[in-house]
Amino acid sequence: LSGQLSGAVLSPEDHQVDNRKVAEALKIAACAAGATLHEHARVEKMETNPRGVVVDGTHHPADVIVLAAGAWSRGVDIAPAKPLPVRPVKGQMLALKMDPAHPLLSHVLWAPGSYMVPRRDGRLILGATTEEKGFDPDLTAGGQLALLTHAWRAVPGIEELSILEQWVGFRPGSRDDAPILGPSPEVEGLIYATGHHRNGILLLPVTTKVIVDLILEGRLDAVAAPFGAERFAPRAAAE
Repeated sequence: LSGQLSGAVLSPEDHQVDNRKVAEALKIAACAAGATLHEHARVEKMETNPRGVVVDGTHHPADVIVLAAGAWSRGVDIAPAKPLPVRPVKGQMLALKMDPAHPLLSHVLWAPGSYMVPRRDGRLILGATTEEKGFDPDLTAGGQLALLTHAWRAVPGIEELSILEQWVGFRPGSRDDAPILGPSPEVEGLIYATGHHRNGILLLPVTTKVIVDLILEGRLDAVAAPFGAERFAPRAAAE
């Protein structure tokens, strides 16, 4: 770490996962369990009679529909339910190349204005900007400069590392930046699991359990009660 830092806190039980590998593992597990995936297919709308979803013009019947489209959740037509207040929150990131045998960092580092995540293959992930720019996919000089500057101030040794990859992602932000979980208050058989902002991977296990229990047992865990979509309903005017 930089000698200019005044202090640090070690959290040995802090962990990380590689989100790309988690997604690939979930795909393999889902297919092994009998799921049918329609990759790169546009979900156009939900239909209630008969219940199902329309994907690229084809109706797929379903007893239960889970809207888990992340930052794109608002773009799915779920009428007669109202569109969810979910917006894309742009984030720029980049990856540097370390020597896997002698990594510059071997644990996650949170620093002012930056976080740095080492991967076992030698990648060092720097993140992330938070920008209210809709679905703007462009990398910007300012965004990348900010990431590198904040990281360099904490770990000056990164200036010797090669840049492997730069990319933009879109977080699903709700009106209060908290998740939207549970049944639709307007449409029977429609369940929401979106709006996790920057904590989607972190909240994946508890979100999965809440939604599975709701579908299979008809029970909404108390942990999800504060995160229902009904919290966004307009309040009746005081008499």
